[in-house]
Amino acid sequence: MDKRQLTGILLLVIALQILPISDALAKSLSASLPVLQVIWARFFFHCLATGAYTAWRHGPRLLLPTVSWVLTARSCALCFAVGLFYVALHHMPMTTALTLWFVEPFLLTILAMVLFKEKVVPLQWLAVTLGFLGIVLAIRPSAETWQWSYLIGLAAGMGYAVFLLLTRVVESRIPAIVSVYQTGLVGCILSSVAVIPVWQAPSAIQWLQLVAIGCVAALAHLLIVKAFERAEASLLAPFTYAEVITATILGYLVFGDVPDRWAYAGLALIILSAIAVVPREPRREAAAQT
Repeated sequence: MDKRQLTGILLLVIALQILPISDALAKSLSASLPVLQVIWARFFFHCLATGAYTAWRHGPRLLLPTVSWVLTARSCALCFAVGLFYVALHHMPMTTALTLWFVEPFLLTILAMVLFKEKVVPLQWLAVTLGFLGIVLAIRPSAETWQWSYLIGLAAGMGYAVFLLLTRVVESRIPAIVSVYQTGLVGCILSSVAVIPVWQAPSAIQWLQLVAIGCVAALAHLLIVKAFERAEASLLAPFTYAEVITATILGYLVFGDVPDRWAYAGLALIILSAIAVVPREPRREAAAQT
């Protein structure tokens, strides 16, 4: 594994420690504001922050949407995934929603293998599988607690897998911040129209939280874009489980979800599954040089 790939992994892990902050704010606000209004804030302030920086750094001409099926499809995928995930967050604990969200690494690895012909070695499959088993061990969802919102959470994870896959194929000559800005446009436009009938006037504190939801998510997705510019989707897939670490901590601090010993065992398994894929690349490269 070269330095560029390691940088991609590091950027992804950092991004996934930031992203749950936005999710926790969204879940908290959805108890007092319509979920659709929270979804609107996620995309509106995402585009406002990244658009302002894009105009300052690269000029206002890049604020015009790029006519590209890849960017449009990726924007639609993110809108679909985030919208459904916020609905799931409203109905269940953060860690339970992430359990369903983590169908994404399976799909991402399979799609990368089928569409991009990326080589997926047995150790990667094992790492992804063990990571998901770690999530199930940590959360232990049961048939007695099954509800319709679980299907929404699964659909959100599927949408996010498509988003990450399309992130991999976006042309690298597009500046990362411009790519992140344009990714939020579909969600911004659709949610700005849909939120009108259910709009409630936020308080000053709620306005600050709404702004933070979009800005924090935009920063996280900027790092994700940079990560996928540096490493293959199949290599990064096991590391997407890193998000559960901060999500579990915030679930405890903000919502009183107390992890038990099984949760800690599951987290240990998740971390080990991610570490397991790191040593394979140096050995393979060394073999290729002999």
